Amino acid sequence: MLAVVAHPDDESFALGALLDRLASSGVSTSVLCFTRGEASTLNDGCGELTASHEDELAAIRGGELRAAAAELGIASVELLDYPDGRLGQFGLDELAGHIGRLIAVQNPSHLLVFDSGGVTGHPDHQQATAAAVAAARTAGRTVLAWALPAAVTDQLNNMFGGTFVGRKPDEIDAVLSVSRARQYRAIAAHRSQSLHNPVLGQRLALLRDREHLRVLYRPAQDRPAQDRPARDRPAQDRPAQDRPAQGDGHMSYGYSVRLQEPFSAQVVDRVRAALGEQGFGVLTVIDVQATLRAKLGVQMEDYLILGACNPPLALQALDIDRQIGLLLPCNVVVRAAGPDATLVQALDPQMMLQITSQPELKAVADDAASRLHAALDQLSS
Repeated sequence: MLAVVAHPDDESFALGALLDRLASSGVSTSVLCFTRGEASTLNDGCGELTASHEDELAAIRGGELRAAAAELGIASVELLDYPDGRLGQFGLDELAGHIGRLIAVQNPSHLLVFDSGGVTGHPDHQQATAAAVAAARTAGRTVLAWALPAAVTDQLNNMFGGTFVGRKPDEIDAVLSVSRARQYRAIAAHRSQSLHNPVLGQRLALLRDREHLRVLYRPAQDRPAQDRPARDRPAQDRPAQDRPAQGDGHMSYGYSVRLQEPFSAQVVDRVRAALGEQGFGVLTVIDVQATLRAKLGVQMEDYLILGACNPPLALQALDIDRQIGLLLPCNVVVRAAGPDATLVQALDPQMMLQITSQPELKAVADDAASRLHAALDQLSS
């Protein structure tokens, strides 16, 4: 993952939790920063952190960037010397050339940038993102954008009179669960910018342990075509509702689809029918809501667990490993996601490979995964 940002601290204040999650998962991460941040006015008058000249502040901020990158496990940092606040004066071809050079050297599969509105509306952010998309089009790379939900930006703008640009839920492609411990340490490394930054603190408090992503660009050869079933695509190239994701309603060990209709018996019947068309019978139904109410007096949303089984696939798996029965049947969750939506989640059969380390199970898991994706595709079509 190559992160492309405009200023030192963008990698920590904005992308820090995402970069930490990637690095912690074994993904090699790097950062290209276009400016040295010499035009910043944050913490003006903070003793030794106040630079009397722009070049002094640029040196301070460059050192802070490298210290923060070390906290986040970022493998490499390239800091360019474009003027802070005037990135828009330079052509996209020139800026994209720097990104293309790093793509050729590092061969990242994805670029990570600010959302197309710059999130804060800063023109440098917007220009850096535009340059990254231009480079990605040339090199054939996917661009993921860090975004903020409108519910968060509305509160920030009301509190601070800001210019944050947010996204509606249907504009968000993935919601990730993150840890902020290392991000906070990286933020602290940017002492010249973080000592008195109430907007940053409030934003992180509102986001809690969630970050949001949008797909800004995907190469044509990887882009889902209307006539290509999602079950035939790699997980990372499926629509957001069909790919493994994180957080509330999105999990790393399953696939999800959000239906814009209330939970009902009719929705459950549609799920069962879609599974049936892919050879899955529902062997068990656990009504979690009713069970918890009866046993513990606890009230929760409508929540069903369907135990789905495809007998031929189950037999193949059992012939390879009799213990695989511990992972059967394939659980499918149907649950209310507010008053007007229903979430359907299916366990990723590839978990069999991760848990058992039996390569012979790959063909079975691939087949089961394709069938489950086809069922979810049918629900969302």
